[in-house]
Amino acid sequence: MTAGYSLHLVFTVAILLCCDSSIAQQGSIKGTVQDATSNEILIGVTLSFNNGIGTVTDTLGTYIIALNAGTYDVKYTYLGYETQQREVLIQAGITQTLDIKMKQVSNELNLVVVTASKYEKNITKETVSMEVLTSDFINNSNAVEMGEAIEKVPGLNIIDNQANVRGGSGFSYGAGSRVLVLVDGIPELTGDAGDVKWEFLPVENLAQVEIIKGASSVLYGSSALNGVINLRTRYPTSTPETRIIAFQGVYENPSDKSKAWWGNRQPYFGGANFFHSRKLGYFDLVVGGNMNHEQSFHEGEYHLRGRINGNTRFRFKSIDGLSAGVNFNIMHYGSATYFLWADDTTGAYKALGGLDSGTTTVSEGKNTRMTIDPFITYFSPNGDHHDLKLRYFYTENNNNTNQGSISKYYYGEYQYQKKLPFDVNWVTGASGSYSDVASELYSDHFASNLAAFTQIDKTFGKLIVAAGIRYEIFRVDTAKGNSEPVFRAGVNYELGKTTFLRGSFGQGYRFPSIAEKFISTSIAALSVFPNPEVQAEKGWSAELGLKQVFKLNSWRGYLDVAGFVQRYSDLIEFKFGYYHPDPFPGEYDLNYLGFKSINVENASIIGSEFSVIGQGSLLGIQTNLLAGITYIHPVNVDQQKFADSLIASDPSLPDYITDSLKQSAILNYRFKTSIKFNIDQTYKKFSWGIEARYNSFMTNIDPFFEGNDPLIVYLFGKPTEFIPGVKNYRESNRHGDYIIDLRISYNLSDKVRFSIITKNTFNKEYSIRPALLEAPRSYTAQVMVKI
Repeated sequence: MTAGYSLHLVFTVAILLCCDSSIAQQGSIKGTVQDATSNEILIGVTLSFNNGIGTVTDTLGTYIIALNAGTYDVKYTYLGYETQQREVLIQAGITQTLDIKMKQVSNELNLVVVTASKYEKNITKETVSMEVLTSDFINNSNAVEMGEAIEKVPGLNIIDNQANVRGGSGFSYGAGSRVLVLVDGIPELTGDAGDVKWEFLPVENLAQVEIIKGASSVLYGSSALNGVINLRTRYPTSTPETRIIAFQGVYENPSDKSKAWWGNRQPYFGGANFFHSRKLGYFDLVVGGNMNHEQSFHEGEYHLRGRINGNTRFRFKSIDGLSAGVNFNIMHYGSATYFLWADDTTGAYKALGGLDSGTTTVSEGKNTRMTIDPFITYFSPNGDHHDLKLRYFYTENNNNTNQGSISKYYYGEYQYQKKLPFDVNWVTGASGSYSDVASELYSDHFASNLAAFTQIDKTFGKLIVAAGIRYEIFRVDTAKGNSEPVFRAGVNYELGKTTFLRGSFGQGYRFPSIAEKFISTSIAALSVFPNPEVQAEKGWSAELGLKQVFKLNSWRGYLDVAGFVQRYSDLIEFKFGYYHPDPFPGEYDLNYLGFKSINVENASIIGSEFSVIGQGSLLGIQTNLLAGITYIHPVNVDQQKFADSLIASDPSLPDYITDSLKQSAILNYRFKTSIKFNIDQTYKKFSWGIEARYNSFMTNIDPFFEGNDPLIVYLFGKPTEFIPGVKNYRESNRHGDYIIDLRISYNLSDKVRFSIITKNTFNKEYSIRPALLEAPRSYTAQVMVKI
């Protein structure tokens, strides 16, 4: 045996002995953490030991960690629960069990959100503006689809099914969205039009809805340019739960009865939804469904749909921390959709062109939507969190206007979260998607997207600092694009025990959808033209805000005030124009008049917002409140510069001209002021609620709607209305609109509640966008049964 070999052998044996000695000096601690009252397992409870290491509980509410022998102090912390602290003695070679019961904090409102940071955090600790809409508000108001439900949120408006946050979007005729809609963190936008169908979302199976206000592309990518709406669905508790809601309603005649085309046969609506959840050993099951029918107050429009959805999750007993499942949602519906009125008087609820006309704006079709979402979640023993989400999204649209399409959308995302030493939380991940579209409306196309992101949160005592970066690559057919690196950063400082100051900056972008690039169709006698050359939108938003936690007797809540700036470049809008392929045609051909998706504006939106949310007992009455007021100044920067220069060059211009020039810079389809107020109160067996909404006058719309588009005037020699009555209606209704809904309920027993709901109680005639009147007063009877 050589000396070198002997030395190597001695060295190897020494290492093995050291390792064995080290292992022999270690012991373990394990256990389960539960709610002290309900015995529900608590997932994601943080264990922090005084030697700087820690772990979190897994999907079974259990934990296990190996430590060197010795005595340790360990803290158990969980949002909304009192911190538990224990002293533990770790003995070499022994695994001991320590189960913990945690008590909920009862002296403060505790809203826990995940959307802004991609992990659970108290809303007071976030660096961006957020609102939370609870399922109680949705059920109590009989919101039968999510678009109607989220209209309750301050600073958020739905204009003809398109969401906009603080005026970041206008009206784009159903193609594209600057607000990303998610269900449990998975995008709900379709692969072709990039839009969302609110009636497809599982309103009956919600825990809460979380809304981020402002650019969120770093965490969520394209279409989060203006904000994010994330629906968080429910999973079972230890007690099985079943809920059934049935309703029937009728529309009343409008105040001007000459507009009621239906005679004595009142338009009506009705439907039902159900929800059931239970635990079956290590298997979690949630099933929900919805049926709805409506004969609309808009002539020729109807809706008939059925939807079923489910969440499943299996928690592996043999592999601590591992769970997997499949969620699904399937809807089939038939509908006739109304787009433009015939006029503003007796034809206000009738379609332009008439039902028997070949140019009617009523489109009839049958449609199917289906999502299948497999997922795997793993909490490792050291507290790392791995999350893999997949999606298959199938949509099929068939209609009577040769605008059918089939879209297949595939999506996958992997996310990794790690708690690092020194109060650092790291989230990183990657995502990819692929769309395959076969369509009469857009022809056949495909699109793909790849992205990677990373974000770090660091706590310095009372100060939280967050920063992140994302890079995204996009492709439609052979056209490629990228986001360039985009950044976000934010801070949150605890000024006092109940006062939190925040500031944030975030960049955003949005790639155009297949529809915006390739749509070729018509709206009545007007054409919509494709534009394969349309480019991506970009922007950023910045905010400074203050959140104050308050308590009045047993009523608790948050007051929030914020000032914000949003800037966008290359905004995509459907603009009216003359789109002949020859830029210098010999004569004008009216067939080339219409709309096209083009990059037209550099926009600036400056504004402020005040909101309040509260719940608890106020003077002995259970009271839930969500209210706010938003003011914005939205301008086209280029048009504003032009107007300013023109006014400066000629100080003698009369006021009416300078006022008109200044008004022309206001962005289309925005409300400068919006107010939301929603309150629910319960006393003994009675409940009642009020919902009020106010939108100021929409200053600017496309000039085409009022017949005074410069091109129309040039071609026809005078202002010419293609859609009668828009100009007259707007001139007669320049005061803005306020709408009030009322509801009252009575609990017949602990399991049965009966409600009467009136919407548009004062029967106001109002319009959210041109050439479309909203619903007159309606009455709804609702029964809720819990089993």
